[in-house]
Amino acid sequence: MIWSARRELQPLDRLERGVLDDSAPLAGLLRHALIIGGHASSEPLKEWAGHELRGYVRAPDALPDYRRTFAPIRVDSRSPFWARGGETISALHLPEFARGAITEELTITNGVGELEDLVARARPGDVVKISLPGAAELRTFMTRSEQYRKHRVVIDELYWGVPPSSVQGILDQVRTRLTQFVAELRSTMPNGSHAPTPEQVHQAVQSIQITAGDNANVTVTAPVAYAGSGGTASAISGAQLGWWRRRRGLT
Repeated sequence: MIWSARRELQPLDRLERGVLDDSAPLAGLLRHALIIGGHASSEPLKEWAGHELRGYVRAPDALPDYRRTFAPIRVDSRSPFWARGGETISALHLPEFARGAITEELTITNGVGELEDLVARARPGDVVKISLPGAAELRTFMTRSEQYRKHRVVIDELYWGVPPSSVQGILDQVRTRLTQFVAELRSTMPNGSHAPTPEQVHQAVQSIQITAGDNANVTVTAPVAYAGSGGTASAISGAQLGWWRRRRGLT
């Protein structure tokens, strides 16, 4: 498609051009979608684009299914004789009170800008380290348990090791939905038209999947960090601690 320099590009034109350019940051494209939704008074489009920009920390009920992923639980540990990093463990290795509340399933709530930055900084062998909820308390409990104490093992980190490809998969889902939105919208507009009507926007929004799905049992709220197999980066736990507060009798 040839874009005329004589006409100022409308938000839809900019969005269409951007979704066809894999190097175009998603944050900018979502802002164009947000403007289109504002002009058309499309609350579903505005909410979805806004959540993808800001993240879903304050709107867990709106989180789409494509932000659900699986990742192994990993542990960094040491003893007077050795140190191990990135060792995969089962959720059954966690204390009994945490089993069921913490599994290999989690949901990612970060905004797309942060997710794109994580992917851009990835190196071969890297994983995104996301601390388990209540990780500090779990580390202390496990270190003091008979199983670890008798071997003088200290648990330093407990986290999900999320493959960068899983993060990229979330970004691809967002870009695909934006592309579907543009395609559906263009199919309802006359040739040569550049500003869609509110009715056309509403129709296009209804034809693509931008609705929320069921929430996973653990919601991660960032920040997160990258670390390779020998890395020392530490992730900060941002997951909901409801299970820990319930066990401790907190509210």
